[in-house]
Amino acid sequence: MIETDDLRHFAIEVKPVGAACNLRCEYCYYLRKGSSNTVAPALMTDEVLESYIRQVIAIHGRRAEIEFAWHGGEPTLCGIPFFERAMALQRKYGADRRILNTLQTNGTLLTDDWCHFFRDHHFRIGISIDGPEHLHNIYRKDSRGEGTFARTMHGLELLRKHGVAFNTLTTVNAANASHPAEVYDFLRRYSDFMQFLPVVECQPDANAGNVAQPPGIYSHRAGRLASYSVPAEAYGRFLCTITDLWLQKDVGSKFVQTIEATIGNLTRRPAGLCVHEAVCGHCAVIEKNGDLYRCDRYVFPEYRIGNILRTPLYDMMQTNRRFGEYKLDSLPHMCLHCDVADLCFGGCPKDRLLERMTLNGVERRNYLCDGYSMFFQHIKRIYPRIIKH
Repeated sequence: MIETDDLRHFAIEVKPVGAACNLRCEYCYYLRKGSSNTVAPALMTDEVLESYIRQVIAIHGRRAEIEFAWHGGEPTLCGIPFFERAMALQRKYGADRRILNTLQTNGTLLTDDWCHFFRDHHFRIGISIDGPEHLHNIYRKDSRGEGTFARTMHGLELLRKHGVAFNTLTTVNAANASHPAEVYDFLRRYSDFMQFLPVVECQPDANAGNVAQPPGIYSHRAGRLASYSVPAEAYGRFLCTITDLWLQKDVGSKFVQTIEATIGNLTRRPAGLCVHEAVCGHCAVIEKNGDLYRCDRYVFPEYRIGNILRTPLYDMMQTNRRFGEYKLDSLPHMCLHCDVADLCFGGCPKDRLLERMTLNGVERRNYLCDGYSMFFQHIKRIYPRIIKH
């Protein structure tokens, strides 16, 4: 019999160069976050790297798959030698463990050497691309203000050439939300695994970073909605169209994370997508200096837990329970009477921007609520057709 602790799992992203990036995407929520105050890469030290790898392996159950999720900024700025050291440390501390490495990249710095490394070490790559060129280039620009589509596609083609497993991550924003069919038909030519991430950000105060601090257990709403944010109903229509196209053309052969997670919730299996799970808090992010934050979307001083060089990672993750339970505890009253609440769970707390006064004080509803409702109702209607496949 497998004990529960044998399968204990955590999702901890690491930012080995912090927010350093060679691009300047307009909607980026990570610029000037955490320990990064400058564009110039300042690499995670070997001391922090070893502590990170050793402790992440140690806190997982013996039979759990351990994922090392390398994010940024742009993690390829670390260079291949850094990752070679990381692989050696994984062999040192986890020789008999199931280990998976994933890396999220904008793709513009990929080379044959990078792809050889990824293939040899069985990395799974996420590549950020927002659709065809005229949509991708609207917000995904470099420091000179030039579009990055051609360079991203060159990186994607290198991954394909070398047989490196990858998925696409597409933000759904004010520009591409009204073109779901065009976006999907473009992506399906290259990707079997697709993620669609809604852009919802508020404008910061002057000199306060790239985006405003989102609402949450230790903070409140600040700023007005940024112009690149996706309209709520447009996001719902986008997902409905994507679902219909997937069902018509690709069910069983291509995988869309939001659809898979929703089917998981419908069938009472883990959704695998924190946004639509009842609680969060098992995810966290480690900055290049070893600081641990409660979530990738909450890298602000109020949400810093501690540092892995001074406090055991396992102890810090145990303190994240209150943060994770806040998601369900703070659901507005109207969500308790919603017939898709068990598919939505109120979405990410960072997007609870719609305020109203009640007898119990201020309640905050998810900005994307109308779009979510549209999508989840649609999935429920067509679910019988899905399960036939």
